[in-house]
Amino acid sequence: MKIVLRSLALLVLTFAGTACQGTNLYSVQDDVAMGAAAFDEVKAAESLIYSGPAYEQVQRVTSRVVAAAVEIDPEVSNRFAWEVVLIDDDDMVNAFCLPGGKMAIYTGILPVAGSDDGLAVVIGHEIAHATCRHGTQRVTQSVLTEIGIEIFTENAELSTDQEERELATILAEVGLGLPFSRDHELEADRVGLFYMAAAGYDPREAIGFWQRMSAGGGGAPPEWLSTHPSDSTRIRKIRGILPEVLPVYQAAQISDS
Repeated sequence: MKIVLRSLALLVLTFAGTACQGTNLYSVQDDVAMGAAAFDEVKAAESLIYSGPAYEQVQRVTSRVVAAAVEIDPEVSNRFAWEVVLIDDDDMVNAFCLPGGKMAIYTGILPVAGSDDGLAVVIGHEIAHATCRHGTQRVTQSVLTEIGIEIFTENAELSTDQEERELATILAEVGLGLPFSRDHELEADRVGLFYMAAAGYDPREAIGFWQRMSAGGGGAPPEWLSTHPSDSTRIRKIRGILPEVLPVYQAAQISDS
């Protein structure tokens, strides 16, 4: 057991120097190809909305925030074929963006968003996941973690002990995978605020949005066992970022007037 824990500690230290730098084994073109293939499956499996006020709102807000992302981060954003669909599912309070800029918004999140500004919080966050290339970073982290576990369990002569290998995998996920995912979420919050502000949407609405998400979220696991930071952590972080972001929003308002 002590050998496993020492091995996992070394693995954590190894990743501590790489994960925050955005280690990625994949190219931007890989992001585009992987996202497009997965998006085709999503569109084939889901009931999509192609007209009406909700559809128009999603398309309008997405167009503006994507334009801001392209202006701020052109090196990656210009290489993506951006697309968003609206999925007809009022029970699903969610949205996602696949690698390469393919997005989906579920109708269930629209009442929580409440307005174009609230929806821009969601869309800015999801666009930021794509431009920061979090999807393929996470795949990279999983691949390297698996290699690390294999090396350490082989060196510790534990490769034939299934229980020890399973423990190593669990510890790696709690010690590496979940914090890595939470860091991605907070980074997407931050970058997304700049995107929405540059697009002319009020970033202060992010506080209200996450307060509404928290009120309707029900029970949640402890933050350290979750892929996402707690709503209270997000709100606290957003409050700290707002002084940096508000001048961007104010400049966008002046340019639009």
